[in-house]
Amino acid sequence: MYAERGDFEGAESIYRRADELGHVDGAFNLGVLREHRSDLAGAEAAYRRADQRGSALAALNLAVLLSQRGDRPGAEAAFRRADERGDGAAALSLGGLLAQRGALDGAEAAYRRADERGHAAGAFNLGVLLEEHGDLVGAESAYRRAEERGHGNVAKMARTALLELWGRR
Repeated sequence: MYAERGDFEGAESIYRRADELGHVDGAFNLGVLREHRSDLAGAEAAYRRADQRGSALAALNLAVLLSQRGDRPGAEAAFRRADERGDGAAALSLGGLLAQRGALDGAEAAYRRADERGHAAGAFNLGVLLEEHGDLVGAESAYRRAEERGHGNVAKMARTALLELWGRR
């Protein structure tokens, strides 16, 4: 309620107290508030505490901060923890990091998990990898899922990929 009314000091005080009591949501919300106030060091510390307490969203937000800072190993580890806790966006991002460093089997597995969790971009990226590996049936299926689930650009890219795939047959 404090944050909704614009009383960020009051909200921070409450989140800090909840964090000190060991509440995962207190630490996570403190991280979000600090990130919005451009206190990235404070946000990172709060996300780390929430991550240690098992929050997938905190691990995801921590991974994004670490990635922006250029800490790829730290970001990958945090994306992996969020993925292990069932976060589809984390699986997608982990797949991207793994693909960038050439770990294509790991990237495919991560994209597959994102796809299984209903993530349209995960299905699309899985389709791209499957197509590159010659699995055209699997790629077509993945592109179809991406098109069905996707919004705007993802759906459009999936339709384009399907048309190109059909044109080569």
